[in-house]
Amino acid sequence: MGPLTVTATPARHFSGRGVGDALGRGNHALWASWVIAGATHHVFFSGDTGPFDALAEIGARHGPFDLTLVKIGAYGPTWPDIHLTPEQAVDAHAMLRGGVLLPVHWGTFNLAFHAWDEPAERVVAAAGTAGAQVVMPRPGESIEPAAPPPVEAWWRGVKAPR
Repeated sequence: MGPLTVTATPARHFSGRGVGDALGRGNHALWASWVIAGATHHVFFSGDTGPFDALAEIGARHGPFDLTLVKIGAYGPTWPDIHLTPEQAVDAHAMLRGGVLLPVHWGTFNLAFHAWDEPAERVVAAAGTAGAQVVMPRPGESIEPAAPPPVEAWWRGVKAPR
């Protein structure tokens, strides 16, 4: 199997997540993205982040990546610096020097004013325009970055939550 190396790398987000933060003392914790390097694959996980220049630095220092897991949901004009839009996620994937993009952080619970499936539609369109390889597995479905399956828009057959 071989060694596995996990490296914390920067992310950009606010940190109002602790018990004391409810009292207005936010930003006392750090957020991170992660580089996971194994014997077979080199993977980047964005964590919860917004756009920032260090993504290109991560790509230059730790890439290229076989797979990038980049968040695409819960974006909006009220927090442009802490959550990526689907189009920004495709840009981040390019900056990271990613091979296959696996979008994450969408369709789970409602944090923003967009439809639950809008991130999926927008990331597939943006990836197509950019010529980026994207995979959209069903929840729980596994993928092999060396043989990515074609995109099937499975979310279109899911009844929208109310």
